[in-house]
Formats: sequence, structure tokens, C-alpha cells
Amino acid sequence: MHLENIALVLEGGGMRGMFSAGVFEGFLQKELTFPYITAVSAGACNILSYMSKQPMRTRKIIEKYVGTKPYFSINNYLRTGSLFGWDFIFKTLPQELLPFDYETYAQYPGELQVGTTDCSTGEAVWHCQRRAEIAFKSVIASASLPFLAPIVNIDGRPLLDGAIVSPIPIDKAIEAGYKKFIVVLTRNKGYRKKGSVPRLLLKTWYSNYPKLWDAMQNRPKLYNEQLERIEQMERDGNLVIIRPQKPLEIARLSIKPDKLLQLHDHGVECGLAAYEKIMELYNRK
Repeated sequence: MHLENIALVLEGGGMRGMFSAGVFEGFLQKELTFPYITAVSAGACNILSYMSKQPMRTRKIIEKYVGTKPYFSINNYLRTGSLFGWDFIFKTLPQELLPFDYETYAQYPGELQVGTTDCSTGEAVWHCQRRAEIAFKSVIASASLPFLAPIVNIDGRPLLDGAIVSPIPIDKAIEAGYKKFIVVLTRNKGYRKKGSVPRLLLKTWYSNYPKLWDAMQNRPKLYNEQLERIEQMERDGNLVIIRPQKPLEIARLSIKPDKLLQLHDHGVECGLAAYEKIMELYNRK
């Protein structure tokens, strides 16, 4: 079923995003599609196999490749400045090891908006491309975590993690005119973000980007404000939140396949369990 009046909103969360990947498997099982998707960081990475309609593709990646050095390692960081092996993840994997269905992705009946952060302005930059091989670059930028990946330049703009300025990117969907939303989070109910990156570290590491310093220091406050907003929207009946049902024991950069598989499968359960609420929202006048 194509939910033509509902936007799908996806936060990041690093490897905790494997929960979201499981939720998307539930959507595939129910044959749900959305006209508009806003995603940042891991949310943007993990939505791709859903859009290409390849069931359990992400689960296979967890089983076979997440724990390998080409996927994630200090060696990658020493070679490229990124812990994640982007060439392996977005070239070798989709083109050779676990083929990505580029044609089906291009035919997905909806629009994917990938959020990134402009380091110079400290503002969000959004990308929408129908060709997967082009969209991959914006997804890499969106998932490039500060300090753990290099800045990605697209059209002359220095870009990093989209979750810095759009941690729960619902505003983009509201701007597009949507009034009903499904939001997939990677933290349990009651979670609030605490602390911020020391300003001295930001000044040292990103000396040329003072706007980025402010954005990163404001992120916990922004995240908590957006979280409170969507929780109120859920109480008002305009939104359904899908999130883990218990506190996660998985760190942002965990690469333990057994733990990630459990998280993924929990996501499948939560995605399927939300089906009735999604249908109620869809039919709500």
C-alpha cells in the first residue's frame, strides 16, 4: 500500500541504525511505501535497501561484512580518515558482493531527501537524487561523523553528518506540506541527550569552521527539543513513533554482529507491531 498522505522521518544513530533497518523490513513485509522520506546519517544509509525492495539485504551485510576490516577498522581511518570503509560499503558491496538493485531503487514511488550539515554555514543542506550511485555520495556525507570521517565536498560545499543540525528531520517533511508522519527513532522512550563536545576540541579539530562549533554544541538541546515536539505530535494523533522498546546495550560504533542482529530483528518486530497504528493514522481524517 502506498501511504500517499504520510511522510517517513528517520534519525541516525550510527550502528544503532540497524534497528531502523529492521523496521524497514517490517515495512517491506507489509508492502508499505511512502511518498516522501527525510533521513540523516544511518537512517539514510539503511533506507536504501528498503527502497530497492531487497528483503534482508542489510541483515546479510551484518552477518557477513560488518565485523570485517574493510567495513570498519582503524586501518581504514589511517588510510582514508574514516573508520568506515566507504568505498567498500558503497562500491564493492553493492557492485560485487551483494548486488544492489539500482533499477528498482530508481522506480521507488517516493522521494528521498538526505540531510547533511554545511560546515561553513552550520546549516542543513538537503539532497534528492533518483540515481542511487549519485545519491550514495550524499548518504556518505550525511553519515560522516565528526572526528571519525573526513569532510565530504559536494558542489563546493564542505559537508558532514546531517544529524548535527537535523537530528530528527521532521521540519523538512513539514516544509514539504505533510501533516501526518511516521518517525523511526533509535533510542528507547525516555531517552534524552546529555552533554556536548568541548569547544576547545572543536576549535582545534575544525579550526576553519566556527559555525560548525556552534551547531555541534547546540545539538543536544536541539535533539531534545525535536524529541519533545514529535512526542507531542504523537499525543495529538498526527504522528506514529517507532523506537526500541528497551534501553539499548549497543554503542554508536558497535560492530558485534550478534548484538546487531538482535537489534535488527527487534526492529522487524517493532515495525510489524506498528502496522495497525500506521493504518489508523493513514485513515484518520
